[in-house]
Amino acid sequence: SFATRNKIIMSLSPEQKAQLDRDGYIVLHDFMPVDLCDKLKARAVAMVEEFDPQTLSVFSTKEQTRISDEYFLESGDKTRFFFEEDAIKNGKIVADKNKSINKIGHAMHDLDPVFEEFSYHPQIKDLVRSLHEYKKPIAVQSMYIFKQPFIGGEVTPHQDSTFLYTDPMTTLALWFALEDASKENGCLWAIPGSHKDGIKRRFIRNPAGSGTVFEPNIGAEVFSPDLFVPLECKKGALVLMHGSCVHMSYKNTSPHSRHAYTLHVIEGDRDLVKYPQDNWLRRDEDKLPFRTL
Repeated sequence: SFATRNKIIMSLSPEQKAQLDRDGYIVLHDFMPVDLCDKLKARAVAMVEEFDPQTLSVFSTKEQTRISDEYFLESGDKTRFFFEEDAIKNGKIVADKNKSINKIGHAMHDLDPVFEEFSYHPQIKDLVRSLHEYKKPIAVQSMYIFKQPFIGGEVTPHQDSTFLYTDPMTTLALWFALEDASKENGCLWAIPGSHKDGIKRRFIRNPAGSGTVFEPNIGAEVFSPDLFVPLECKKGALVLMHGSCVHMSYKNTSPHSRHAYTLHVIEGDRDLVKYPQDNWLRRDEDKLPFRTL
């Protein structure tokens, strides 16, 4: 159950909607009970325990080291495991496997029963539909992010719609804090109002060959650190974020992990919104169709 010590959050108030429109994000404290956080954490830990790493795929957001291997590109309709940069040296895992995974992605919401039950819960459906911007909200991507102690990598400033683009833009991120997120262990930071400027480039499959490219091929925009606001929150919080909102997180140098589960939603009515074929995330929709919340 989602019932917490406070009232169940099924929709945003007019004031909360105004804040989301103004800032591009909102933190909903006490959205889910801690026992549900623990259930998702336990499942993710068990999945890593069961994982036999035949492929060592590293996840990095740094421009010069971003690698789009086949293991990554084929993960849109699979459950796959990506390592921290600092956990792999010379092609070998140099740390405990359970403390080396950066994230799991990108279809666990449709493939794993525990995450499926959570992701399609009526409370999440009602919350998204209460925004009145979604006629047919579909869940296109899920990620379990570990932000490991000491080595949890920095996530450089970015906008989710760069990677999950729709025309017009409808991407919405739901970021569930499964542990306390503080400045010490790498909480989210965001630039209020940055979603109003749109996006400057897209991350697409390379039309000239394998892998991925940014289009147009311009460098990442540089933002002053002073513009960012920390989104510190306790276990059980939900951060709703517009796909064009600029956000980031620093490296976790603390001894405490910062587990989070992220679900990305877009408008699924193809008469209203286009999901371009060159988006990096693809599925064989005959085998695993995108589903409406």
